[in-house]
Amino acid sequence: MNCLPSLRMESRYGRVRAVRNAACLPFARRLTRRTGAALAPCGGIWRAIFPIALSLVLAGCALLPAGRSAEIAANEPTPTPIPTSVVPVKPTYSVKVGEIMRERTFSGRVAPVIEEALFFRTGGRIRNVYAKRNDLVTAGQIIADLEIDDLERELTSTQLSLERAQSRLYTAERNLEFQIRRAQINLDIASLQLINLRTERPDDNFAISVQGKQVELAELSLEQLTEGVDPLLINDVARAQLQVEKLQSAIADATITAPFDGKLLSVSLTGGRPVNAFDSVVSIADIHDLEVKADLISDQMNELAEEMVVEISLVGRPGEILTGFVRRLPYPFGSGGSGEVIDPDKSTRITIDQEAEDAGFELGDLVQVRVQLEHKDSVLWLPPQSIRVFDGRRFVVVQDGDIQRRVDVKVGIQTPDRVEIEEGLEEGQVVVGQ
Repeated sequence: MNCLPSLRMESRYGRVRAVRNAACLPFARRLTRRTGAALAPCGGIWRAIFPIALSLVLAGCALLPAGRSAEIAANEPTPTPIPTSVVPVKPTYSVKVGEIMRERTFSGRVAPVIEEALFFRTGGRIRNVYAKRNDLVTAGQIIADLEIDDLERELTSTQLSLERAQSRLYTAERNLEFQIRRAQINLDIASLQLINLRTERPDDNFAISVQGKQVELAELSLEQLTEGVDPLLINDVARAQLQVEKLQSAIADATITAPFDGKLLSVSLTGGRPVNAFDSVVSIADIHDLEVKADLISDQMNELAEEMVVEISLVGRPGEILTGFVRRLPYPFGSGGSGEVIDPDKSTRITIDQEAEDAGFELGDLVQVRVQLEHKDSVLWLPPQSIRVFDGRRFVVVQDGDIQRRVDVKVGIQTPDRVEIEEGLEEGQVVVGQ
């Protein structure tokens, strides 16, 4: 043990001497060449003396300061020992009994149940915009219209023509009523006179016959009047009415009105700009009847079904939870259309059981929806990292004391943190992880 420091010191001094000699060796070689060339004419005596002198020179080099050589030796790198590799210890898991639940969570937004896109039914240039985004409007309220001054003037003229035709018809009907009453009275008088003649002068056949003819004439007059007024007057009114309705329809096509009480979600209109027919330019919604709207992918919708119960929470307030159910899934996952007629709305709609406004939910709020797909109590389970799969075979490595053995297992519900074990294991068994 005590000899090791001495051996190390000697080794170090040996390296220092070697460095010194290496430093002096070039000098000695040069000196030998030069001296040999200079002493060549002098004969053998000097050839014998020269090796002795050279040895003295080399001995003097050995006595030179060792500082520089020691510094070089001290700066030499120390070899790093190779560490011993550490064998990783694989984790172990115990088979437990508990509940397992598979859920599906997705995001959605609070949206109105009733929402409608509004548009002009004819193209033209916008004349006036009477409402803007986020305005509350009532049913029948005009939101915007096109430049329809010519139509409005023509409508006014046609309405006047209609009023004149209606006035003529009304006058003719009143006159007809008067004439009918008058003809009825004449008929009554003629009938009474005929009865009187038959009573007072039953033998006066001539007078009775003449009076009978008077009764017939009165009946004919009354029958003629009951046919009604002149049909041309009725046709004039109908023609004018059709023209008015046509112009009113044209004006309605150039006007956007609110179909129900609601809030304008968007208004893409500017006065003076042209617009095409049937381009959606206004969106209105009933903000008092809200639900959740979610745009899901096919894999998510395959796991859902209409009438499924869900839990809804605001992203900003995760502690407040509302309940609801899946009201509608788009075709072909639910009732949103059929094979022939497909609803263009591809979103999933979720009804909220409570009043959204009372719970603090507002239109456009981001929510988190959680749906429970499967649930079991008192089942065996292991974490997913303890189960191995090879060539379609699921198995685990069971630790029995110092022995490890492979056991095939049958799994049921699978979640990110738990896997149900239906067959192959018992509670408390220890399984080696991967």
